[in-house]
Amino acid sequence: MGSLTISNVTKTFGSTEVLKGINIDIADGEFLILVGPSGCGKSTLMNTIAGLEEVTTGQLLLAGEDVTERSPKDRDIAMVFQSYALYPTMNVARNISFGLEMRGVPKAERDQRVQEVSTLLQINHLLDRKPSQLSGGQRQRVAMGRALARSPRVYLFDEPLSNLDAKLRVEMRTEIKKLHKRLGTTIVYVTHDQIEAMTLADRIAVMKDGVVQQLGTPNEIYDNPANQFVAGFMGSPPMNFVPCEVNSDGSLAIDTSGHSLSLMIPQSSTLKAQNIHRVILGLRPEMLTEPKPERVGDSVMALEMDFDVTEPMGADTIAIGEWNGIEILARLSPEAGLRAGKKTPVQVDLSKVILFEPESGERIR
Repeated sequence: MGSLTISNVTKTFGSTEVLKGINIDIADGEFLILVGPSGCGKSTLMNTIAGLEEVTTGQLLLAGEDVTERSPKDRDIAMVFQSYALYPTMNVARNISFGLEMRGVPKAERDQRVQEVSTLLQINHLLDRKPSQLSGGQRQRVAMGRALARSPRVYLFDEPLSNLDAKLRVEMRTEIKKLHKRLGTTIVYVTHDQIEAMTLADRIAVMKDGVVQQLGTPNEIYDNPANQFVAGFMGSPPMNFVPCEVNSDGSLAIDTSGHSLSLMIPQSSTLKAQNIHRVILGLRPEMLTEPKPERVGDSVMALEMDFDVTEPMGADTIAIGEWNGIEILARLSPEAGLRAGKKTPVQVDLSKVILFEPESGERIR
């Protein structure tokens, strides 16, 4: 069993507290991704799980066993590093089997594991090559093969795709997802790439300043962010954030293209009842589209906007306009007839509007 419990873990370097009471329960076979900006503590948390860093306080349980004080070799955890960390003088087969050799595994069993793993990762034709003779994607497969050969209870991936080009990242992302489905092993994966997190994870832990801001499924994180940081970090292009004044009837005052509008949103009655005067309006770009007859209802509003910049993306076009002096992004069809500087009909779906408190960034519910 590969369940992992991170219980109130803190990590301090000198006077700097890098991890501030992390609590995460990871189920056996779960794919958990730690995501956040550089310096948020995600790699430090990964290193404490691996045993490469000692925790300052707290506890780590692997399958119910306390491994907090155990050395890395005694934790039954395998790690795949960003830098691959392959032995340059060894061929691929030896790189994969070396860890098993150090553990005293018989040669016949080592050779069998190398064949199994290399076939699984489709690198059996590379077994005699040295790392210098491999592409970046091939090196990453070898690094994964070395971890897989051990059959540990938990795999740790520390930004494994960050050194690859964009096309290869997408290909390797798919391979890792297929691999997890085949093996069903527990994986903890660190990345700063929110697309990687959304496409790979069973659950995502979004971190900032050593604190888990939200833990949930990709859909929960995307559709119901806990605060403005999570809402802005997850999503490409990012969520629009527009400071708004609240009218006496609970509607939001919006100025677009020189025209004042009042947006009646599902939360309007709540804002009126709570006597809230200012909010940050959060609206995903895909909620601003060209008019679509199939999307109708009380929460759908039609208006015209001036767009200063357009960014064709192939399947859709990102159009950049302005509300209340703030840049706002819309996701339109290439067939929408959009031209920069020309008024364009836009349909706004307000059903998934999210509101945030201006000072704290916390969500208003």
